[in-house]
Amino acid sequence: MKRWQKILIGSALVLGAGYYWLLVDNRPTGTSAPLDLEALRTAANEVPGAKAKSISVETIARGALPEAMLVAGASLSNGPQGVHSFRIETQGGGVIVDTGMEAPAADAMSFYKLDNAAQSRVSNALGAARSIVVTHEHLDHIGGLLAHWDAARSVALVTREQFDHPENSAPGLWPKGGRANFAAHDYKGADGIAPGVAIMKAPSHTPGSQIVYAQLANGREYLFMGDISSMDRNWRETKARSRFVADLIVGEDRDAVFAWLRAFKAVADANPGLVMVPTHDSARIDAMVADGTLKRGFGRRIP
Repeated sequence: MKRWQKILIGSALVLGAGYYWLLVDNRPTGTSAPLDLEALRTAANEVPGAKAKSISVETIARGALPEAMLVAGASLSNGPQGVHSFRIETQGGGVIVDTGMEAPAADAMSFYKLDNAAQSRVSNALGAARSIVVTHEHLDHIGGLLAHWDAARSVALVTREQFDHPENSAPGLWPKGGRANFAAHDYKGADGIAPGVAIMKAPSHTPGSQIVYAQLANGREYLFMGDISSMDRNWRETKARSRFVADLIVGEDRDAVFAWLRAFKAVADANPGLVMVPTHDSARIDAMVADGTLKRGFGRRIP
């Protein structure tokens, strides 16, 4: 074999190995995550008052990325992505889960096209909310809250881990003096925050990742997985993000992510009626709106 042929074959092997490692490899690691659905149910039901009758969603931005970015081993063709904010419509303004992002953050994520009207509806709802929680501290989830800190400070349940890691949400966007005057939420376990609503710490995608559980008045249950499972395929197939995103861009704890994906799969299999909500899967969210699982828009004010 000629030298140039050896170099060509060697280069192909190196490139192939790199491609596999960065975009395909999905060998599950980690053990198990402490997802206790009964504890979430108990905490949610300990909060007195009327439970929500529905959950609404605003799609704040839409875009597309190669599918393999968020699901290891998937196609390199572009798949639809979205940024979403949810409102669990309890009395007293509802519980808002994730707050979207305004222009500064959207400018940094050029693959998204921001719907300013949708973000305005979310921003207007923040000050009237009973509680605000963010599934983690990245800008496309906490950005709307940071932009309206003064209006929403009193009801925002930012966790200690989210509070202690402003670098994950761009320190420059934290309002001047905001951290000095803010008391972070410290977990006791599964914590009830509104009638039928509870939160649980889930460090993995970021140190401040958490999950949100909701039970409606009719008994239907929802689990908001944040970016631990950005796409529906993540939890259904136990496939994490590609290493290109997880290791080189986000710097997440991939072992912990796999542990939570396993836990999501197990709890969904054991509870077929549990609605699993992936935060960036716009196709799945659109389907939930179409079948009535979610309502579209924060159009009405909740008394």
